[in-house]
Amino acid sequence: MTGREVEWVRLWDGRRWPGRVRDGLPEFKFGQAPSGLSTRRQLRERGLCRGGQEPFARLTWKRDRRFAWLYVDDKAKTKRTATDKQLGAVQKALAARKVCAECGPVEHFVRTTDRLCGDCHAAGVTPTEGGTDAWRTLHGWQAADTDDDAEDVEESAEQREATAAVERAAATVATVVADNQHADRDGEQAVDEQYAAWRRDDQVADAAADTETGQEWAGLDQGAA
Repeated sequence: MTGREVEWVRLWDGRRWPGRVRDGLPEFKFGQAPSGLSTRRQLRERGLCRGGQEPFARLTWKRDRRFAWLYVDDKAKTKRTATDKQLGAVQKALAARKVCAECGPVEHFVRTTDRLCGDCHAAGVTPTEGGTDAWRTLHGWQAADTDDDAEDVEESAEQREATAAVERAAATVATVVADNQHADRDGEQAVDEQYAAWRRDDQVADAAADTETGQEWAGLDQGAA
């Protein structure tokens, strides 16, 4: 750790590791952290989460201008994943927010106060008592028994149209979620590449500083001679 004081830090498992303590937390330079510590992104890649634990140490790079928290792997917990039933419930809830209580399915989220779309609210429309067929269909989903053996209810033409619109909205939500996950992976890869570039820059800067210092000492030795 060139350019700063190095201490021996006591780790959670009794080991001692070169680093330093700042603000009460151990601190390690990029690439020099001990095994058994991971960032949140590294835990997430292994299907884990920090499990409510506080950061044990800090990982720094870019001459201490950037940092990430480090967590103990042994205290991490398995990350919970949503079941298909839970994901389906979320999609239905999001789709329900795109159904106006007066005019039915719309392309945007409706108001939470009166369940009206922007056009109906601007026109001063009062929601129909009991809601439209599309509105009743959505609320029927929320109140219906989810048992697989439940009897199928015959739907009217308007109800089938409302159901199809809700399913399209749910499919759109699923597509957006998949696109966001893909964008997150691309962003993480770009961050990793940037970290590697910063590390190379630091190594070059440290090597240049060492060379300059050596030349200065050589000049002083020659002057003394």
